[in-house]
Amino acid sequence: MQQRPPKTLNFITLRARWLAGLCALGALTAPVSRALPTESAPTLQWLLELAAHWQWLYLVVGATALAALALLQPRGRMGHGWLALAVLALGGSFLWQPARLPQGAEPADPGAVLAVGTANLNSSTTDFGPLTAWLASADAPDVVFLQEFTQLAQQALAGHPGVAARYPHRLEAPDPSPFGLAVLSRYPLSDMETLQPKDLRDTLRLHATVAWNGKPVHLSALHPMPPLDAGFAQARDRALAQEAERLAQAGGLALLAGDLNTTPWARSLYLVEETLRRANGAAPSWPNALGWLAVLPLDHVLASGGWQVLDSRTGPDLGSDHRPVVVRLIAP
Repeated sequence: MQQRPPKTLNFITLRARWLAGLCALGALTAPVSRALPTESAPTLQWLLELAAHWQWLYLVVGATALAALALLQPRGRMGHGWLALAVLALGGSFLWQPARLPQGAEPADPGAVLAVGTANLNSSTTDFGPLTAWLASADAPDVVFLQEFTQLAQQALAGHPGVAARYPHRLEAPDPSPFGLAVLSRYPLSDMETLQPKDLRDTLRLHATVAWNGKPVHLSALHPMPPLDAGFAQARDRALAQEAERLAQAGGLALLAGDLNTTPWARSLYLVEETLRRANGAAPSWPNALGWLAVLPLDHVLASGGWQVLDSRTGPDLGSDHRPVVVRLIAP
């Protein structure tokens, strides 16, 4: 086997070192941003948070660079201390996430399982064939939270007999903007409420209670503005905290779901983890490029204490820039 020329080897290892180092620094933005006081340096906190969201990218690229160094660099020259710090930064920052629900065991009674889904439909979508096919299928969730829900989407669902039969109970607030919402349910809904935005940084919210398995489950549907600046990031966090407090005051079982425009590594979900825990994992759901490639887990199902999670997954490609997220829950 022909030996690799030293210049080529040096070229690759130098860039691999730079990539690994940059990815390690990027990964560390997550714990650093969370360490800042809540009201301190909002612009710096916002900038660090924007960098912190990309932990999947840092992990994959950083691990690839470290693997290349381990294979190509002469033994003893890599620097074990530097390597350990890079691995700790990449792996530790990725794994340090808000608490998830405890794992449950599959019950003998299928009726004791509640499947919950959330999907951002993209307000520019005009072909709802994949959506109606999914919702009319046997794999469709029992309760579905929809974001960027337009009148076209409402008409598509109303005109599909399979969807209409599966989801007879609905709370819908279509809007031509990216902030229309809907909740579809196989089980009866009550206490339905539509909250209009209070200001330009606020967005629509939906509240309802679903009667499931002899128990009331309080629901909150939310799609906050993306963190376009520090003010929008703070407004998103306030909305999450307000909804978490409302559900805590209601007591009992509760669910909050939607495209929350945040990831498990940002401050937002840590602020509510004492009340609401993550039911889904860190599988990316956006931007759904080419129908399979996603980088950021922006879509979430959060649940109160009393729930256990059986499994979570991303749903099928609906023609949107987001993949749906589906979780299966029990409340023993």
